[in-house]
Amino acid sequence: MIDTQCPICTSSSFKKISDTLLLCKVCSTVYNAGYAPAVYCDDYFGKEYHAQYGKTYEEDFESIYAASLFRLKIIQNLSGNNLSGKSLLDIGCALGFFCKAARDAGFGVVEGLEISHYAADYCKQQFNIPVHVAGFEQFAANRKYDVITAWFVIEHFAKPYAMLSKIYDMLQDRGIFACTLPSYFGPLFYCHRKQWINTHPQDHRIDVAPWSIKKLLKRIGFSYVRCFPSGYHPERFGAIAQKHKNLYVKLSNILCFSDTILVIAVKSF
Repeated sequence: MIDTQCPICTSSSFKKISDTLLLCKVCSTVYNAGYAPAVYCDDYFGKEYHAQYGKTYEEDFESIYAASLFRLKIIQNLSGNNLSGKSLLDIGCALGFFCKAARDAGFGVVEGLEISHYAADYCKQQFNIPVHVAGFEQFAANRKYDVITAWFVIEHFAKPYAMLSKIYDMLQDRGIFACTLPSYFGPLFYCHRKQWINTHPQDHRIDVAPWSIKKLLKRIGFSYVRCFPSGYHPERFGAIAQKHKNLYVKLSNILCFSDTILVIAVKSF
């Protein structure tokens, strides 16, 4: 079913990128008018993940854990050094690798939220970290958190504005929200538009740009928002970028030019 109303600002004024991918002229969000939610099963962490990355999710522990520590350093710069009294909820925690990294970094309370019973059980058994088994839409928190994270989750929500507002309400004052999500301000969209369109996942509701996600989160109430590249891929830009990789990375950091971005936001107080 085609829905041409923007899921962020409800405007129906758009520029057509493809038959189903539309750029909102009001809030600058790209949204998928042909969105259909995916049905996740336990095979995602095994066969499906292996088909995409050449290894299972469990086998990819080292790279996921290293990325988690990098993200946690940015979060810690805003949280302060004393994490023992801080609480963290990771939405879509998968097998719990980020949760483990957060506990290793010193967070006093770490919880996961995951729809897969298999993944939740793995996290509980391997790391002794509690996981709520539910979709975020149905999840009713019994506390407010100092930090909430969502790694490549927001783009899957049918109603992303409502879900981001819910995250804001679940945070303590001065609480931190950190997420990664796809950005159309990157080399794939600008240099390989046809490929970007043809490979766009049907279960991705939105793609953002650094300026659109900042505007959105500040509209919800966050007082501080910063964006960082979550990957570089100069080969997607062309031979010049590959030849001058260091310069490309520097410019990408300045402009936040990337196919995926890391977003850090602080709740107002």
